Amino acid sequence: MNERTWDGVYHRHGKRPSKSSVPSHASQSHVPDPNNERDEAAIRYWIKFADFYQMPYITYYDSVRDLADKLSKTTLLQLRQISARMKEYNANVLKEVMPKWKQILINIAKSSVNAPH
Repeated sequence: MNERTWDGVYHRHGKRPSKSSVPSHASQSHVPDPNNERDEAAIRYWIKFADFYQMPYITYYDSVRDLADKLSKTTLLQLRQISARMKEYNANVLKEVMPKWKQILINIAKSSVNAPH
């Protein structure tokens, strides 16, 4: 799962990072380091926040047999309905998130030494 973090992807020499390059704030010392690729507890803590665990309409399976069983019981119509719901959800998220990021970036730009006067 080395694609989970930037450091995991960046370090291609086989060494998995055991900590972030920037230390956490003291108030967050109880939270596992998100860039610790050597600690199973840290990985388990952070992986639960991955997009695919937050998004609705995803069908999860526990094994290849479970997947095959679920697929055999799902109709093409049901798959199309799931896909349509996912598409609608993603469109709504985009409408909600884009203005927020735009405002964040505008605020950052205002504080930049390169901000227009």
